[in-house]
Amino acid sequence: MMTLLVIATLLFSGLGSLSSSVPRQFHVVKEQKNWREAQQYCREEFTDLATIDDMTENKVNNIISAGNAWIGLKQGKWQWSLADRDFYRENEAEFRNWAPGEPTGGTEKCVNLWEGKWYDLHCWCLRPFICYDGGDSTHPYVLVTDKKKWADAQRYCREKHTDLASVRNQAENDQIEEVRGRVNGAWIGLFRDTWEWSDGSNSSFRHWNTGEPSYDGGADKCTEITPSGQWYDAPCSRSQNFICYEDILVLVHENKTWREALQYCREHHVDLVSVTSERVQRWVSELAKGASTAHVWLGLLHSYGLGWYWVCGETVCYNHWAPGQEQVESCKHRVGAVESGGGQWVSNLTETDKFNFICTTEEQ
Repeated sequence: MMTLLVIATLLFSGLGSLSSSVPRQFHVVKEQKNWREAQQYCREEFTDLATIDDMTENKVNNIISAGNAWIGLKQGKWQWSLADRDFYRENEAEFRNWAPGEPTGGTEKCVNLWEGKWYDLHCWCLRPFICYDGGDSTHPYVLVTDKKKWADAQRYCREKHTDLASVRNQAENDQIEEVRGRVNGAWIGLFRDTWEWSDGSNSSFRHWNTGEPSYDGGADKCTEITPSGQWYDAPCSRSQNFICYEDILVLVHENKTWREALQYCREHHVDLVSVTSERVQRWVSELAKGASTAHVWLGLLHSYGLGWYWVCGETVCYNHWAPGQEQVESCKHRVGAVESGGGQWVSNLTETDKFNFICTTEEQ
């Protein structure tokens, strides 16, 4: 039987702050799962495995009663320096030609080509390298015999050609090996990010215990937090408890009428958002910037005899109206939205207009 423990909401920059960062609610799930199973569960039931941005959020350790728990930080994936999606057909970006025993799983994270096989090396090693020149269809691969660190080789290729060479299939691998000739190994464009968050966040916050990450062995590594708040790397295959997070506010990228948006929020979350304070307004304004429509529905409506009020039941005290938008003929029923660009509220809309909308995941 699964036990779910919900922690109180933690704000990114403290309860007294007016930060525009939208807060999260953390959930500790007491069920034994490996990291990928935990990731899938969190994405289905909440938002994702926990991303931790600062020491305030790291206090999730206070509610881990026993044992360690997964968070969303995982050892990074291999990827190509040339990131143009149009350059790769289906599965071409995943082509690999590792030598036996490679990659090693250690701190080496750049790829050296030698006798047609790939080896991971420390990126600070000095090697010749192979550039890709997209403007030369006859000779697209260029061997540079000057020895450079991987990052310096990448910079050179981007300045003089297109990028470090990507290898999309065995035929290209053979062609690049032929270009390498007699030099003793050469950099290609494959590298590995050190660590990355499950939700794609670029948060650089880390709280590793002394000596961590250990990089011992070649297994994929993921991150666990201990009851003391320290982080350790551990094999992703290990089964243990885990921590999910849930966004307090959710921008839904679907175009719906105000009534449809209200119904959606109440079926899938809690309600359309009510903006009852400056803090919530900052969160809403930040989220609205990511909308695909010019306006974003709020839980704001006007009716005869009541004036403007929120779907949570509160009348409008704090407001952020655009000039002239608050005034409505007393007999008219209106609904309100926020501008996706400026963050001000508008009312010159009808219930049949279709926009993105913001839901709340907790009672307001």
